[in-house]
Amino acid sequence: MNRFRKIILIIPLVMIISPILAGTGFACTTFIAGKGVTADGSILFAKTEDDSGIYNDYLWYIPPGEHEEGDTIKLVGGGSIPQVEKTYGYFWDQPPGTEYSNAVVNEWGLALGSDACPSREDSIEEVRRRGDITEGGIGWRLRIILAERCKTAREAVELAARLLDRYGYRGSGRTLNIVGREEAWMLQMVRGRQYVARRVRDDEVIPLANTYTIRQVDMDDRDNYLCSPRLISYAEERGWYDPGSDGEFDFARAYASSNTRTDPRNTRRQWIIAKMVDPGFPLTVEEADAGKMPVSVKPAREITLGDAMEIMRSHYEATSLDDSGGYQSSPHRNSSRPICTYRSHRTTVIQQREDMPREIGTVIWRALYQPCTSCFVPWYLCATDIPKPFQAVRPPAPEQDLHDYHFNMPSSVNEFDISSASCLFGLMANLVDTDYGNLIDYVRGRWEEFEKFQFDMQGPVEKTALKLYREDRDAALRYLSDYSRSRALRSLEVAESMVEVLKTRLWKAEHGKKFEPAREGRQGL
Repeated sequence: MNRFRKIILIIPLVMIISPILAGTGFACTTFIAGKGVTADGSILFAKTEDDSGIYNDYLWYIPPGEHEEGDTIKLVGGGSIPQVEKTYGYFWDQPPGTEYSNAVVNEWGLALGSDACPSREDSIEEVRRRGDITEGGIGWRLRIILAERCKTAREAVELAARLLDRYGYRGSGRTLNIVGREEAWMLQMVRGRQYVARRVRDDEVIPLANTYTIRQVDMDDRDNYLCSPRLISYAEERGWYDPGSDGEFDFARAYASSNTRTDPRNTRRQWIIAKMVDPGFPLTVEEADAGKMPVSVKPAREITLGDAMEIMRSHYEATSLDDSGGYQSSPHRNSSRPICTYRSHRTTVIQQREDMPREIGTVIWRALYQPCTSCFVPWYLCATDIPKPFQAVRPPAPEQDLHDYHFNMPSSVNEFDISSASCLFGLMANLVDTDYGNLIDYVRGRWEEFEKFQFDMQGPVEKTALKLYREDRDAALRYLSDYSRSRALRSLEVAESMVEVLKTRLWKAEHGKKFEPAREGRQGL
């Protein structure tokens, strides 16, 4: 049994029968592990992408660009900002038409993804009327602008601050996670011009689930914080912070929407991450629900890549918050909203290692739909030749505006198409959910074999790539690109074989019977 599954917890029955059901919330979960607490010295950035609708998820590569003087970037709010002369290439992982469900990793390994964190700020109309938003404000395009212009996380967070000072943020509130090969930052933004960025320390794990998590702020510590100039004084003006009665300034307490800061759908996901990295984490679930979660946790052991993936597959197994009855019902509909939910349409674990060339040291481990029924496939930065099933529709041409293309695709892009990887993995996830307890061991057995092969191969593959890199960089990049492509296509073959098995089982009306055939051996790798 995996060590994380051994956590034994005692939680009062009242916490199990929470009236707030998981099915009413679909936002994302993130954790970031600093390089001092991981087994391989990497920064690990793990994130689910969850939405309230059904979305096909496409992976595109947008190449570096050269732009004419006077070119502009269109913003969602109707305004525009100047484009720069040259932009970096980047992977764009996105469901068409969504404003914030986009993950971006650029050619330098800079990775960006966000979590909705509603604030107590006024409506966008009121903030615009006050002049704290100009050009309609900056929102979905922010991460793409940073990917196009920045090489490092620090460079990106500093540029983001300048853009927010100039244009303001248009959403209610959000955390933009900015993770490079050397360091990681959380940028927590409030509608208008207030924000705080905090550097992720090397010796900590950050759990994040749709509410602000930054607590104390040192505005003079530029190495670890970057704040809007009026962060504290503005909170005082609005009556959200009183130094006399509140004591030390607490950003989350001052700015977070009160119903999200203590919402069990958020607090319990943060709490289970803390418990999984440190079984001795002292806070109870009741204390977490009261908004007492710290910004970070010190893990009890080194975190491996496999550990990170298992955290993202969590449904509160081996805790009293799991009310599936040992998978007698689907754990995705747990009354405590789990990390892995039936609305997850993509999960990534990004492995950042600064002691290797960026094309080798940054790996995007990507799983489609619920990660518990899916597999993580490694995409190296040089794997820009993306197989058609993973992009289904072509990326925009250089002359096409990203805004117009992303928000005006035909509705057919979100229709079912079995040739699409996103649809295939979504179908498999939903087939498993019809009889989760009797099917999950079969599916997990196949994928554990598949992933173990990749974990075992990662060292030899990268050793070969490093040797090639010293002799012929282009040959090394082709080698890694071919490896990524082969694993992606192989994942489709394995998924297709399991879907056929599951469809046949459904046709035979074998619901309720345990299904755990023998392992497939190397043919499943």
